Amino acid sequence: MKYEILPEKEKTGSKNNPENSHVQKPSWTLNEIALPTTTIEQIKEMIAFIRGKDKLLHQWQFQRFLKSGGGLVTNFFGNPGTGKSITAEGVANELDMSVIKVNYGEMQSELMGGTAKSMNSLFQEAEASNSVIIFDEADSLISQRISRVSQAADHDINTAKSTLLTLLDQTRSVVIFTSNFFGNYDPAVLRRILFNIEFLPPNDQMRQKLWEFHLSPNVPKNISYERLAEISDGLCGGDIRNITIKLGLKLLVGKAITLDETIVQSEINQYLATKNRYQELRQSLNNISEFSFQDVQSHQSTIEE
Repeated sequence: MKYEILPEKEKTGSKNNPENSHVQKPSWTLNEIALPTTTIEQIKEMIAFIRGKDKLLHQWQFQRFLKSGGGLVTNFFGNPGTGKSITAEGVANELDMSVIKVNYGEMQSELMGGTAKSMNSLFQEAEASNSVIIFDEADSLISQRISRVSQAADHDINTAKSTLLTLLDQTRSVVIFTSNFFGNYDPAVLRRILFNIEFLPPNDQMRQKLWEFHLSPNVPKNISYERLAEISDGLCGGDIRNITIKLGLKLLVGKAITLDETIVQSEINQYLATKNRYQELRQSLNNISEFSFQDVQSHQSTIEE
C-alpha cells in the first residue's frame, strides 16, 4: 500500500523531528481555503468534538452510548475541485496533527488478501503518529459491499470493507473520507460517520476570494478580482488553480505582457471545452459499459430459460 505521511508541526528541540526527517507538515491551513459559511460551521463543530472529546465522554458521560474507540469518522462530499482534500489537511493543521493520505485504488492493487492487512497497518500507523487518516476519492471504498461474490477479487473487496468497519469502531484516530457522490454508501459505513459535510461549488464571493488567493497582486493584470469572479461562474477552486497556472505560463513565455479580460476569458473557454469533452467521453464509456452489462444479463436470462 502506498500512502503519504505529512507530520505534525515541528516543536522546537523535539527529538522526534530530526533535521533529516523526510516527512512534512500539512500544506494547507483553514484560513487559506474559501468555503461557504455553512460548511465552515460544520467543520468548527467537528474540531470542537475532537478537542472536547474528553469532556463529552467522561464529564457529560457520553461514553454510556459511545462505546467505540473514541475516534471521529467524517465524510467530505461534493464535486471535484471544491476543496475537500485540502480542507482535510487544514483540519489536521488546526489540530497540530499529522496526515496519512490513502489511495484505496492502490490498496486494491495488492495481492489477494493483502488489502485488509494493509488496512490494519494503516490504522496502527495513524494512532502511533497521531495522524488524521484521509481516504481520498473514497467512493468505491464506502460503497455497498458486493452481494453476489463471483470471484476471489470480490471476496477480497468485501473482506477489506468488513475490516474497515471493525477498525472504524475501534480507532481513536480521526478518519476523513472524501467522495464525489453522496449515494450508494454502505449503510453500515454511514452509521459510523458522525459528520457528512457537503462542499458546494463556490458562489460569486467565494470565487473572488479564490482569484485573490491564486492570482496575487504581483501578477501583471488589468482586470479586477470582482470581474474575474463574474466571468468564472460555474468554476470550482481546482478549476481556477489550473487556469491560473496556464495564465502564469502565458506571461512567462511572453505570449502576454499583462493579463486582461480577453486573455482570461479565452483560457477559461479552452479549459471548459476540454472539461466538457472529457465529460462527454466519460458518459459515452458509461453508456457502453451499461449496455454491455445489460446485454450479458439478457444473454444469461436466455440461457436460463
